[in-house]
Amino acid sequence: MEQTKGCRLLLFPLPLQGHINPMLELAQILYSKGFSITIIHSTFNSPNSSNYPHFTFYSFPDGLSQTESSASDLLQFITLLNTKSVKPFRECLTKLLSDASDDPFACLISDAICYFTQAVAKSLGLPRIVLRTSGLSSFLVFAAFPLLREKSYFPVQDSRLEESVQELPPLRVKDLPVINTKENEEYHNVLCNLVNETMASSGVDWNSFEELESSALQKLGQKFSIPMFPIGPFHKYFPSGSSCYLFNPR
Repeated sequence: MEQTKGCRLLLFPLPLQGHINPMLELAQILYSKGFSITIIHSTFNSPNSSNYPHFTFYSFPDGLSQTESSASDLLQFITLLNTKSVKPFRECLTKLLSDASDDPFACLISDAICYFTQAVAKSLGLPRIVLRTSGLSSFLVFAAFPLLREKSYFPVQDSRLEESVQELPPLRVKDLPVINTKENEEYHNVLCNLVNETMASSGVDWNSFEELESSALQKLGQKFSIPMFPIGPFHKYFPSGSSCYLFNPR
Protein backbone atom coordinates (compact mmCIF):
# COMPACT_ATOMS: atom_id res chain seq x y z
CA MET A 1 0.00 0.00 0.00
CA GLU A 2 2.82 2.39 0.83
CA GLN A 3 4.33 1.78 -2.60
CA THR A 4 1.11 2.64 -4.42
CA LYS A 5 0.50 5.98 -2.70
CA GLY A 6 0.61 8.71 -5.30
CA CYS A 7 0.83 6.17 -8.13
CA ARG A 8 -1.41 7.30 -10.96
CA LEU A 9 -3.09 5.03 -13.51
CA LEU A 10 -4.87 5.81 -16.78
CA LEU A 11 -7.79 3.58 -17.78
CA PHE A 12 -9.58 3.57 -21.14
CA PRO A 13 -12.68 1.39 -21.65
CA LEU A 14 -14.33 0.36 -24.89
CA PRO A 15 -17.48 2.53 -24.97
CA LEU A 16 -20.00 -0.30 -24.72
CA GLN A 17 -21.67 -0.92 -21.38
CA GLY A 18 -20.58 -4.53 -21.06
CA HIS A 19 -16.98 -3.30 -21.29
CA ILE A 20 -17.29 -0.04 -19.34
CA ASN A 21 -18.63 -1.78 -16.24
CA PRO A 22 -15.77 -4.26 -15.73
CA MET A 23 -13.19 -1.51 -16.41
CA LEU A 24 -14.78 0.65 -13.74
CA GLU A 25 -14.88 -2.34 -11.38
CA LEU A 26 -11.16 -2.80 -11.96
CA ALA A 27 -10.68 0.91 -11.31
CA GLN A 28 -12.54 0.57 -8.00
CA ILE A 29 -10.31 -2.33 -6.99
CA LEU A 30 -7.14 -0.42 -7.87
CA TYR A 31 -8.39 2.70 -6.08
CA SER A 32 -9.02 0.65 -2.94
CA LYS A 33 -5.35 -0.41 -3.10
CA GLY A 34 -4.17 3.18 -3.06
CA PHE A 35 -3.88 4.06 -6.74
CA SER A 36 -5.04 7.37 -8.19
CA ILE A 37 -7.42 6.74 -11.10
CA THR A 38 -7.91 8.77 -14.27
CA ILE A 39 -10.50 7.56 -16.78
CA ILE A 40 -10.13 8.54 -20.44
CA HIS A 41 -13.32 7.99 -22.42
CA SER A 42 -14.83 8.74 -25.79
CA THR A 43 -17.77 11.11 -26.17
CA PHE A 44 -19.95 8.22 -27.31
CA ASN A 45 -21.64 6.44 -24.39
CA SER A 46 -19.62 8.26 -21.76
CA PRO A 47 -19.64 6.82 -18.22
CA ASN A 48 -21.48 8.78 -15.55
CA SER A 49 -18.66 10.54 -13.75
CA SER A 50 -20.93 11.65 -10.90
CA ASN A 51 -21.05 8.03 -9.74
CA TYR A 52 -17.29 8.06 -9.26
CA PRO A 53 -16.33 11.35 -7.55
CA HIS A 54 -12.99 9.83 -6.49
CA PHE A 55 -11.89 9.38 -10.13
CA THR A 56 -10.75 12.00 -12.63
CA PHE A 57 -12.44 11.87 -16.04
CA TYR A 58 -11.23 13.18 -19.40
CA SER A 59 -13.14 12.84 -22.66
CA PHE A 60 -11.98 13.09 -26.25
CA PRO A 61 -14.01 13.39 -29.49
CA ASP A 62 -14.25 9.92 -30.98
CA GLY A 63 -14.82 11.15 -34.52
CA LEU A 64 -17.94 9.03 -34.96
CA SER A 65 -21.31 10.43 -35.95
CA GLN A 66 -24.38 9.23 -34.10
CA THR A 67 -25.25 7.07 -37.09
CA GLU A 68 -21.83 5.48 -37.20
CA SER A 69 -21.58 5.10 -33.45
CA SER A 70 -24.94 3.43 -32.95
CA ALA A 71 -23.04 0.14 -32.48
CA SER A 72 -25.81 -1.70 -34.31
CA ASP A 73 -23.09 -3.05 -36.59
CA LEU A 74 -20.46 -3.95 -34.01
CA LEU A 75 -17.81 -4.94 -36.51
CA GLN A 76 -18.03 -1.59 -38.28
CA PHE A 77 -18.15 0.23 -34.95
CA ILE A 78 -14.93 -1.41 -33.72
CA THR A 79 -13.14 -0.75 -36.99
CA LEU A 80 -14.16 2.92 -37.04
CA LEU A 81 -13.31 3.42 -33.37
CA ASN A 82 -9.82 2.00 -33.85
CA THR A 83 -9.30 4.20 -36.89
CA LYS A 84 -10.88 7.53 -36.01
CA SER A 85 -9.85 7.62 -32.34
CA VAL A 86 -6.10 7.50 -32.94
CA LYS A 87 -5.44 11.23 -33.36
CA PRO A 88 -7.80 12.62 -30.66
CA PHE A 89 -6.74 9.91 -28.20
CA ARG A 90 -3.07 10.70 -28.81
CA GLU A 91 -3.72 14.41 -28.27
CA CYS A 92 -5.59 13.72 -25.03
CA LEU A 93 -2.92 11.34 -23.77
CA THR A 94 -0.10 13.71 -24.72
CA LYS A 95 -1.74 16.54 -22.81
CA LEU A 96 -2.18 14.42 -19.70
CA LEU A 97 1.38 13.14 -19.79
CA SER A 98 2.85 16.61 -20.29
CA ASP A 99 1.28 18.04 -17.12
CA ALA A 100 4.39 18.41 -14.92
CA SER A 101 2.35 19.57 -11.93
CA ASP A 102 1.23 16.02 -11.14
CA ASP A 103 3.02 12.75 -10.48
CA PRO A 104 3.71 10.77 -13.67
CA PHE A 105 1.35 8.02 -14.78
CA ALA A 106 2.61 4.47 -14.23
CA CYS A 107 0.75 2.90 -17.17
CA LEU A 108 -2.31 2.83 -19.38
CA ILE A 109 -4.89 0.09 -18.92
CA SER A 110 -7.07 -0.21 -22.01
CA ASP A 111 -9.67 -2.62 -23.31
CA ALA A 112 -8.23 -5.31 -25.57
CA ILE A 113 -10.61 -4.32 -28.38
CA CYS A 114 -9.16 -0.79 -28.34
CA TYR A 115 -6.04 -2.19 -29.95
CA PHE A 116 -5.04 1.15 -31.51
CA THR A 117 -3.94 2.32 -28.05
CA GLN A 118 -0.89 0.02 -28.08
CA ALA A 119 0.96 1.98 -30.78
CA VAL A 120 -0.07 5.32 -29.26
CA ALA A 121 1.09 4.37 -25.76
CA LYS A 122 4.36 2.95 -27.08
CA SER A 123 5.12 6.10 -29.08
CA LEU A 124 4.69 8.15 -25.90
CA GLY A 125 6.80 5.83 -23.77
CA LEU A 126 3.87 4.70 -21.64
CA PRO A 127 3.48 1.00 -20.75
CA ARG A 128 0.11 -0.47 -21.72
CA ILE A 129 -1.69 -3.23 -19.83
CA VAL A 130 -4.71 -4.83 -21.47
CA LEU A 131 -8.01 -5.65 -19.81
CA ARG A 132 -9.72 -8.57 -21.50
CA THR A 133 -13.34 -8.45 -20.34
CA SER A 134 -14.03 -12.03 -21.47
CA GLY A 135 -12.30 -15.22 -20.40
CA LEU A 136 -9.10 -16.86 -21.57
CA SER A 137 -10.64 -19.67 -23.62
CA SER A 138 -12.19 -17.37 -26.22
CA PHE A 139 -8.89 -15.55 -26.64
CA LEU A 140 -7.13 -18.87 -27.12
CA VAL A 141 -9.45 -19.49 -30.08
CA PHE A 142 -8.84 -16.01 -31.49
CA ALA A 143 -5.09 -16.57 -31.33
CA ALA A 144 -5.59 -19.76 -33.37
CA PHE A 145 -7.73 -18.12 -36.10
CA PRO A 146 -4.92 -17.95 -38.72
CA LEU A 147 -4.34 -21.70 -38.29
CA LEU A 148 -8.06 -22.43 -38.34
CA ARG A 149 -8.44 -20.47 -41.57
CA GLU A 150 -5.55 -22.41 -43.05
CA LYS A 151 -7.31 -25.64 -42.06
CA SER A 152 -10.49 -24.45 -43.85
CA TYR A 153 -12.72 -24.21 -40.79
CA PHE A 154 -13.90 -20.84 -42.12
CA PRO A 155 -16.34 -19.96 -43.40
CA VAL A 156 -18.23 -22.34 -41.13
CA GLN A 157 -20.34 -24.87 -42.98
CA ASP A 158 -23.57 -26.18 -41.47
CA SER A 159 -22.62 -29.72 -42.42
CA ARG A 160 -19.52 -29.50 -40.19
CA LEU A 161 -21.06 -28.00 -37.04
CA GLU A 162 -20.69 -31.19 -34.99
CA GLU A 163 -17.18 -31.87 -36.24
CA SER A 164 -14.39 -31.73 -33.64
CA VAL A 165 -11.79 -28.99 -33.97
CA GLN A 166 -8.72 -31.18 -33.65
CA GLU A 167 -6.42 -28.21 -33.05
CA LEU A 168 -8.53 -26.99 -30.09
CA PRO A 169 -10.02 -29.92 -28.18
CA PRO A 170 -12.70 -30.28 -26.91
CA LEU A 171 -14.28 -27.62 -29.15
CA ARG A 172 -16.54 -28.48 -32.04
CA VAL A 173 -16.99 -26.32 -35.12
CA LYS A 174 -20.24 -24.91 -33.76
CA ASP A 175 -18.35 -23.63 -30.70
CA LEU A 176 -16.07 -21.33 -32.69
CA PRO A 177 -16.76 -17.64 -31.98
CA VAL A 178 -17.96 -16.34 -35.32
CA ILE A 179 -20.66 -13.96 -36.47
CA ASN A 180 -22.85 -13.91 -39.53
CA THR A 181 -21.25 -11.24 -41.67
CA LYS A 182 -20.32 -10.73 -45.29
CA GLU A 183 -17.21 -8.91 -44.10
CA ASN A 184 -15.27 -12.03 -43.15
CA GLU A 185 -11.91 -10.50 -44.01
CA GLU A 186 -12.60 -7.45 -41.87
CA TYR A 187 -13.69 -9.68 -39.00
CA HIS A 188 -10.46 -11.67 -39.17
CA ASN A 189 -8.42 -8.46 -39.41
CA VAL A 190 -10.06 -7.18 -36.23
CA LEU A 191 -9.26 -10.42 -34.42
CA CYS A 192 -5.70 -10.40 -35.73
CA ASN A 193 -5.17 -6.85 -34.46
CA LEU A 194 -6.81 -7.72 -31.15
CA VAL A 195 -4.44 -10.64 -30.57
CA ASN A 196 -1.25 -9.02 -31.90
CA GLU A 197 -1.63 -5.75 -30.01
CA THR A 198 -2.60 -7.55 -26.82
CA MET A 199 0.51 -9.68 -27.01
CA ALA A 200 2.63 -6.58 -27.71
CA SER A 201 1.46 -5.07 -24.41
CA SER A 202 3.15 -5.20 -21.01
CA GLY A 203 0.60 -7.65 -19.62
CA VAL A 204 -3.03 -8.82 -19.61
CA ASP A 205 -5.69 -8.73 -16.91
CA TRP A 206 -8.23 -11.49 -17.56
CA ASN A 207 -11.84 -11.50 -16.44
CA SER A 208 -11.45 -15.04 -15.14
CA PHE A 209 -9.69 -17.01 -12.43
CA GLU A 210 -7.02 -19.67 -12.62
CA GLU A 211 -9.08 -22.50 -11.14
CA LEU A 212 -11.70 -22.06 -13.85
CA GLU A 213 -9.44 -21.80 -16.90
CA SER A 214 -6.09 -23.24 -15.80
CA SER A 215 -5.67 -25.17 -19.05
CA ALA A 216 -6.23 -22.10 -21.25
CA LEU A 217 -3.94 -20.03 -19.02
CA GLN A 218 -1.20 -22.63 -19.34
CA LYS A 219 -1.53 -22.82 -23.13
CA LEU A 220 -1.47 -19.05 -23.52
CA GLY A 221 1.52 -18.86 -21.20
CA GLN A 222 3.36 -21.29 -23.45
CA LYS A 223 2.43 -19.37 -26.59
CA PHE A 224 3.06 -15.83 -25.34
CA SER A 225 5.69 -14.49 -22.97
CA ILE A 226 3.93 -11.48 -21.44
CA PRO A 227 2.63 -11.51 -17.82
CA MET A 228 -0.97 -12.67 -17.41
CA PHE A 229 -3.18 -11.95 -14.42
CA PRO A 230 -6.53 -13.76 -14.03
CA ILE A 231 -8.18 -11.32 -11.65
CA GLY A 232 -11.91 -11.91 -12.33
CA PRO A 233 -14.64 -12.60 -12.35
CA PHE A 234 -16.10 -9.13 -12.68
CA HIS A 235 -19.86 -8.84 -12.41
CA LYS A 236 -20.56 -7.76 -15.95
CA TYR A 237 -23.84 -6.41 -17.21
CA PHE A 238 -24.75 -6.86 -20.85
CA PRO A 239 -27.84 -4.75 -21.62
CA SER A 240 -29.96 -5.30 -24.67
CA GLY A 241 -28.23 -3.89 -27.72
CA SER A 242 -24.71 -3.81 -26.26
CA SER A 243 -23.61 -6.30 -28.94
CA CYS A 244 -20.90 -7.86 -26.78
CA TYR A 245 -21.56 -11.28 -28.28
CA LEU A 246 -18.92 -10.77 -30.97
CA PHE A 247 -16.09 -11.51 -28.60
CA ASN A 248 -17.66 -14.38 -26.70
CA PRO A 249 -18.13 -17.97 -27.86
CA ARG A 250 -21.72 -18.75 -28.69
